[in-house]
Amino acid sequence: MLFKRFHLFTSLTVISSLALLAACGGKASPPAEQEQSRPADETVKRERLKPEAGAQLLVWESKGPELDYLKAIAEQFEKAYGVKVKVEPVPAIDSVKKLTTDGPAGLGADVFAAPHDQLGNAVLAGLVLQNDVFDESARSEYMESAIDGVSNKGTLYGFPTAIDTYALYYNKSLLPTPPKTYEDIVKFAAGYNDPKNKKYAFMWNVGQLYQSYSFLAGYGGYVFGSKGTDAGDIGLNHAKAIEGASYIQSLKQILPLNTNDINDNIITGFFQEGKTAAVINGPWLQSSLTQVNFEYGVAPLPLLPNGQHPISFSGIRGLYVNSYTKYPEAAKLFASYATSKPNLTKRFEMTKQLPPRKDMMEDPILIQDANASAFLEQAKYSAPMPSIPEMGNVWVPAGAALSSLWNSNQDPRTALNNAVEQIKTAIKTTK
Repeated sequence: MLFKRFHLFTSLTVISSLALLAACGGKASPPAEQEQSRPADETVKRERLKPEAGAQLLVWESKGPELDYLKAIAEQFEKAYGVKVKVEPVPAIDSVKKLTTDGPAGLGADVFAAPHDQLGNAVLAGLVLQNDVFDESARSEYMESAIDGVSNKGTLYGFPTAIDTYALYYNKSLLPTPPKTYEDIVKFAAGYNDPKNKKYAFMWNVGQLYQSYSFLAGYGGYVFGSKGTDAGDIGLNHAKAIEGASYIQSLKQILPLNTNDINDNIITGFFQEGKTAAVINGPWLQSSLTQVNFEYGVAPLPLLPNGQHPISFSGIRGLYVNSYTKYPEAAKLFASYATSKPNLTKRFEMTKQLPPRKDMMEDPILIQDANASAFLEQAKYSAPMPSIPEMGNVWVPAGAALSSLWNSNQDPRTALNNAVEQIKTAIKTTK
């Protein structure tokens, strides 16, 4: 489970100032046999880096298959470059907080894993070095949303390892083929819905911005401008976002429940029981569907009435180099090595977490996994959740607005205007 909802909404106290960024240079050629299976451009990228003499690295990663992956990569890396790597279990959601004390004390990991929503605080605290290993060609190998997620105000910091977003789960016994549009779902609901028996064509967590954002953004709304980095430009009450909110409100005709009765547990339970034909959820739901008595599928979110793809929120996991490391060259080399195409293929095999590389979407290992392919397809139409600290002030007001327009039929413009005013006040208060 890569990013399970509110793990992404952690806010941290910024306690240290920005550190000077280190540049990299030099060349080193690893053993030829280590490079035979790697694309030439990736080999060239890493050949720019020469590990410092006597370099030894400490790496932090969450327990589980992702930790096992990095331990395996550490062994390969030592053989290829002669640099010893120790991998320790530290939860990715805790790594930035831990580094605020361990980094300046010289105890922090040289390379650490973290979800992208913590990058803004890490940059403000001076905890991460730029990823100056990736040139424009290298950046183009990854999904745009993945690069955006591990960047801050246009500067690239992370090395993306996985992308996580949500898509449409559907019950194949009720919907033999996935609906292509939301209008298809509305039409299906007319003959299927039976509220007295708790049967609904479609459910999603309406009052949660995380999922409902896909409707707002599909119409052109956004949270913050400049790809989520400009807190002075809030787009949740712009005309396009209001249009998306109006469409959300129209769907109450097929889901006549209060938002308090449409939480994740209820949605999952109804789908498991075969009562709900389709739901929005992320890859983590699959572990709850191993015992269902029907076949299910996963598909990209259906097209909106405006003909556009819904823009789902995505979470990006990545590796980052600690600005206090004694071995920046070796650390960047390791992070780059761990995110090469062959190694991310290995990572998917071990973790089932979706690789954010565009050149892996046609890889047989992914094509053979229809559900993984569906999530990756939706990831093409995703936007990383803003990682700036101000995002912590958005979730509650936005959720309240969605609930009010749904439960009380409040005018979407009024609901979203109220939310934006609350967000602006909260941002001023917390500065």
